[in-house]
Amino acid sequence: MPELTHPYEKFAYAYDQMMTNVDYVRWANYIDAIFRKCAFLPRKILDLACGTGALTTLLARQNYEMWGIDRAEGMLAIARRKAEQQELKIQFRRGDMLGFNLRQRFDAVVCTYDSINYALSEEQLLNVFTCVSDHLKPSGLFIFDVTTERNITQHFHSQTFAENKENYSYIWKNMYSYRDKMCHTTLTFFIREGEFFRRFEEVHVQKMFEVNTVKKILGDSGYKMLGAYDMFTFNRWNRHSDRINFTAQKIETT
Repeated sequence: MPELTHPYEKFAYAYDQMMTNVDYVRWANYIDAIFRKCAFLPRKILDLACGTGALTTLLARQNYEMWGIDRAEGMLAIARRKAEQQELKIQFRRGDMLGFNLRQRFDAVVCTYDSINYALSEEQLLNVFTCVSDHLKPSGLFIFDVTTERNITQHFHSQTFAENKENYSYIWKNMYSYRDKMCHTTLTFFIREGEFFRRFEEVHVQKMFEVNTVKKILGDSGYKMLGAYDMFTFNRWNRHSDRINFTAQKIETT
């Protein structure tokens, strides 16, 4: 039987190699463009669900004071090593986006690459938005994206991906449920340990949310939605969007 591990713990071993197609430079530049569009000049930013710190380190190199939080210690270990190698001062902390307390306030919080989809209900999504609000300064910005049902059904549903490398192999199976709008992903890894390979398995579940649902929950948790864009653009999202980027501002209270 494979050893069942928490999501992204063993995935961390191969994550950066498997995600070489992700253009984090473009992502960092897009976030910078959003700040300019909003005439917003943040200094201190939290990267929520930061993973191995690919985006966190890029933003740090743009002279932002960066913090990163992730629930997978395996991912954080790699992120800390990257920061050390690049001589960047980044505060990485372990925590779950559904409920964390860093005892810090930030000018902006970013949460990228479908991480928000790991909130599996409207209640959990409200928890995330509220927790982020608690960590934002008044009028702070929250920038995040969600993957769409179109993206999942067109590119992942009933699809299996596999690859062999010298030190690891993986099998990536996806199944989408139209009824509850959930995507279930099973990742099976074979990781070299000396002369042998050890088998691990992770199960990932993501929830698809409609734009109107996200907008309503943002309002319920004290934000004004500034925009919902087709990813990497400032064009309004549409039915062909694979990923939608949201920009929301925390409402100042008197």
